[in-house]
Amino acid sequence: MDWYKLPLSDIFKKVETNEAGLGNSERGKRLAENGSNVLTKGKEDSELKKFFKHFNDLLIYVLIVAGILKGIVGSYIEMVIIFIVVIINAIIGYSQERKATNSLNSLTSMLSEEATILSENKKEIVPADSLVVGDVVLLGPGDIIPADLRIIEAYNLVVEEAILTGESTPVTKNSDVITEKADLGDRLNMVFSGTLVGSGSGKGIVTETGDDTELGKISRNLKEMKNTETPLIKKMKQLNKQVFYILSALIVFLLFYSIFYHDFSMNELVSALIALAVSAVPEGLPAVLSIILSLGVTRMAKEKAIIKKNARS
Repeated sequence: MDWYKLPLSDIFKKVETNEAGLGNSERGKRLAENGSNVLTKGKEDSELKKFFKHFNDLLIYVLIVAGILKGIVGSYIEMVIIFIVVIINAIIGYSQERKATNSLNSLTSMLSEEATILSENKKEIVPADSLVVGDVVLLGPGDIIPADLRIIEAYNLVVEEAILTGESTPVTKNSDVITEKADLGDRLNMVFSGTLVGSGSGKGIVTETGDDTELGKISRNLKEMKNTETPLIKKMKQLNKQVFYILSALIVFLLFYSIFYHDFSMNELVSALIALAVSAVPEGLPAVLSIILSLGVTRMAKEKAIIKKNARS
């Protein structure tokens, strides 16, 4: 709905309210019908599943098998060292994914906890999550906008909208109707959930709440984003396969060589095969790559970017 194009009289009709605000009984009814003014959380894997997901790698499988074989032949120190390398890599990958998840969940912290409304012309302070479409909200300096609002009155109302539009310059708001199509940053008669009142005061009517707000749409799009393979992921998978195929060929060669040209004992043969596998696998590469990507994610986070997943997660 292009609320910014409608005159106030039409908006009052559509949301079935007036400048005096909704009564408590009507607010309770709408809240029960439409739900709370909160951002819903997407379906997330358990922390245990997230951790073990970082063992799902072709070369990690090789290291795990090598560690098990070391244990079978009694080389427990080498087995422990191999497993420590595998676990450290998983810990680094898991930690980075947690940072990305926390960045995504930080959208919720942008929401206001309380809002000042008019209820049948009486000023009340209510929890922001109880706001419903049709509520009349009063705004003042320092307030975090609790929902998407169509401005009814504005008195030198200036709002900082950088989190949505990227524009660092605060925007002066008014209640004038906009007849032409306008981008988000040009909707001067609207204020949006999560943005901040820099100065002035005003009054607005709630037009969207929760996931239907502009901030909610961003949150929903991030949660519904499908995993895609970046060029880096494709190159990593290609490298893993190449190393695995070469390693397999070398192991087969070593087996035939030991059978036909040397009389190795079983322990000697297994130790040689494990040494070959461990030396050929670049076990430090996943950890180093995760650290490098983590530095990049940290830099982007400082610029207020939200990264759902990096190439390793």
